Amino acid sequence: MKWQLRACCAALCILSAACTGVQQRGMAGSVYVSTARPAIALGVKNMLPLVAAGEGMARLVSSGMMGGLPIRMWLAVYGGANERGAMAITAHAEVPRGWYWDGDMRRPFSVNAGMEVFNDVEYQACTYIVDESRDPFGALAEGTAEIASSGSRKWMARGFAARYNFNDDKIILEYREPLPEGIVSLSALPMGLGDAIMAFEQRAREAFLAGPPPAKGTPVLRSYAQNMQWRYMDERFLGTVSRYETLDSR
Repeated sequence: MKWQLRACCAALCILSAACTGVQQRGMAGSVYVSTARPAIALGVKNMLPLVAAGEGMARLVSSGMMGGLPIRMWLAVYGGANERGAMAITAHAEVPRGWYWDGDMRRPFSVNAGMEVFNDVEYQACTYIVDESRDPFGALAEGTAEIASSGSRKWMARGFAARYNFNDDKIILEYREPLPEGIVSLSALPMGLGDAIMAFEQRAREAFLAGPPPAKGTPVLRSYAQNMQWRYMDERFLGTVSRYETLDSR
């Protein structure tokens, strides 16, 4: 009996040691934490409270895969009632084996492309317009964004994206504010609104917090991301992917 007890204790010790090295992804309070691939902690400044977070599965239909290419994701959305009606989104997306995220991560019809540095990593940045049509985060915007006289809810957004882990993983940061009245296209702004766009982009740059993950042992909560419309989580938010070419051995 004693040797059985010792063997059981030894097995538990081995299991415990192994578990401490297991990769974790999830929320530590209001901060998204990934302990590896990439090792990072992402959050938003206190002006925007956390309104939804969790993990789920998106699909990229343009990949040519039957039913779309499955993309595993971890998301956190911040917003609620605030002075500017702003929202902020942090996302971590992972492609399956044999695929990689494309290098050009700018949005179609975007302006003011550039580079920003978060946690010593360069992120591609651009500014664009988002409307409620097929917006995966639309259900979280109630009472946040203004609704135009046409009945449409539109946003001005600044997005940041970077590839990690040999381009298998992608981090996306997006900051939004209700689209100012009178703006129809960011490439043809009404007179006097250029400074407003620059100020918006500065707020977007300063909204996010990025750094190394917390010390080992920090509780990380995993859950399914509620109130997000996963059927609309596609290339418009995530960007595009490509398949690695395999060498013919014949």
